Amino acid sequence: MPLDLAPYLDPTSCGVVVFECQQMVIGEHGPYPGLVASVRGSGMLDRLAKFLDEARLAGAAVCYCTVSDRPGGLGAAKNPRHDRSRSMPHSETPVAVDRSIVPELTPGPNDVIVDRSHGLSGFHGTELDPCLRDLGVKTVIPTGVSANMGIVGTSIEAVNHGYRLVFAADCIAGDPPEYADQMIKYTFRNLGYLSTSTAIAEVWRSHAQLIAQRDRV
Repeated sequence: MPLDLAPYLDPTSCGVVVFECQQMVIGEHGPYPGLVASVRGSGMLDRLAKFLDEARLAGAAVCYCTVSDRPGGLGAAKNPRHDRSRSMPHSETPVAVDRSIVPELTPGPNDVIVDRSHGLSGFHGTELDPCLRDLGVKTVIPTGVSANMGIVGTSIEAVNHGYRLVFAADCIAGDPPEYADQMIKYTFRNLGYLSTSTAIAEVWRSHAQLIAQRDRV
């Protein structure tokens, strides 16, 4: 019998965390063609956009975790991806980097944007934890990219900070897609509960109906 996740999905205690869904990461001409193809070929952005609308309607918090490097990579993480970026030849004319969130996922007026310039996790050196706590969040729902690194790092940190995790697995992408599927199946399921955006939204709608019935009594 499938586990009933409703006790963990009171929308007033849920926070959807959208990780690095920026033009500089998954824009149509982004620097990671495999990840861009995985995101845009799977329909993930459309599902996530609809899910965020459902979250806002239900009263769940929506938090965007973004990244922005300082000039020259000052203070950036010392990992191979950043090392390759710094070692690439640069033109004499600076190229503007579009750090904006992709238009499909434009933040709402009450959404929270938490930026970082170091590390690989949404919690590292940011105000994500105090923002979530101030919003009354107990269950974190990670979404975005990528399953390879950012999502798993943020998810482990969420557990370390005392949050429960429910994954909207159809709103997470990685490169290659089959690796993301393996991460969800064999890693994420040990960190939290696996679900889908449709199933979570259905729980939220049922919760709203119960509240409405109670208020009519």
